[in-house]
Amino acid sequence: MGSGISEGSGSKIKPGTVYTRNSAGEQVIAYNAGHLYTLDKDGHVMISYNNGKTKVKAPLTLNPGYDDESGMTVEGTGFFISTDKTAIVYGGSRAIPVQVLITNDQGKTWNTYPVTKEITGTTKNIGFINKKDGWMVLSSFKGMGSEDHYLYKTRDGGKTWSEVKGNANEVYARVLTGAGFANDKIGFMGFRYETDFQPAVCWTQDGGKSWTKLHLKLPGGFEEYSLTPLSPVFDGARGQFPVQLSKDGASNVVGTIYLTSSNYGKTWKYQKLVRNLNP
Repeated sequence: MGSGISEGSGSKIKPGTVYTRNSAGEQVIAYNAGHLYTLDKDGHVMISYNNGKTKVKAPLTLNPGYDDESGMTVEGTGFFISTDKTAIVYGGSRAIPVQVLITNDQGKTWNTYPVTKEITGTTKNIGFINKKDGWMVLSSFKGMGSEDHYLYKTRDGGKTWSEVKGNANEVYARVLTGAGFANDKIGFMGFRYETDFQPAVCWTQDGGKSWTKLHLKLPGGFEEYSLTPLSPVFDGARGQFPVQLSKDGASNVVGTIYLTSSNYGKTWKYQKLVRNLNP
């Protein structure tokens, strides 16, 4: 490619549903590819593909509550659900280290792979750029809105993971609400609204070693809202970045702005505002 940007080593992957968390810490969908998960009455993870045409039971049980110590809560678990690859990252307690559960055949077979024993954390985000190259961000909450983030990558489809040492926590270490990579070099992390830096997005152009604040330009009219970026999602060079608008508190989300990119996230432009329907 003339841009010098590597797409990575693997073959193209069909889009996946991406889960993350909103400004209130609740699990939300940043991008819906038609594949979803639910918990049955016993907490088993049930995955539906292709708008419910296929349903499978994953060999994993999660706690729907907020027991941060277990590493097995819904809010703390990261999901990427594609028909080509489904990856669920969980754990992060002394009893259960961080590990990832993967199927490449829509739930016919599953494998669990270790990630790290070093990090005990609250939340996890995961995604794949292609069938081989994937990433995850593990977040470790420090209290008072402070949170450290650790980037891990795989080049073999999720079997082995290695940490990318970088300066992300020196640049901005607040509560993560989204993450995404366009390719093996360009990636983004988004954070809940807290300061004048809104929407709070940091990005890397060297695969996660160095991060800088990204100041996204929005049209006028959004100054009265709090802005929380979710996870950007890419299909090749084309990207979509959802930013939630909230008013009078984190739980009162009134709409979502969508930004789009045609160059792997190097530049973003405002596309549309989707308002939430009144309950």
